[in-house]
Amino acid sequence: MKAWWQQLAARERRWVALGGGALALILIYSLAWQPLASYHARVQQRVSEQTELLAWMTQSAFEVERLRAAAGGIMPASAQSLLAQVDASAKAAGLGAALKRVEPEGGNTVRVWLEQAPFDATVLWLERLKREHGARITSVVVERVAAEPVGAVNVRVALEGSAP
Repeated sequence: MKAWWQQLAARERRWVALGGGALALILIYSLAWQPLASYHARVQQRVSEQTELLAWMTQSAFEVERLRAAAGGIMPASAQSLLAQVDASAKAAGLGAALKRVEPEGGNTVRVWLEQAPFDATVLWLERLKREHGARITSVVVERVAAEPVGAVNVRVALEGSAP
């Protein structure tokens, strides 16, 4: 390579050096600078989009809280599934012994079977589920129990929770 360079005339050496320099600049631009600049622009765009998304989410969170307060707490505040809410609230309402079966059905629906449950406690429990957890009764069958205790009922109820 050195011998080839030595045999070139001074004018040819200048042109080869200028061409080599231009080629080096083109390679540096196309292999390093342009990809970095392109990546930087994409990152800035993503940051801008994420900032807009954060602002929207913050606004929406305030709106959800405002609607929760306006609805009197109908929207469920907990992250528990409807199944867990039904089980825990039935036990808290004193219906644990009457609770015979709780099973999920579909996406956000639960079927509940109560046997020999006090009628008044059952109605209050269903109301509390609606008020505190946003559960909605989609079907209910209540049968009076002929034996003791008076006021006892067998209940089959399907509850649908509010969308998560």
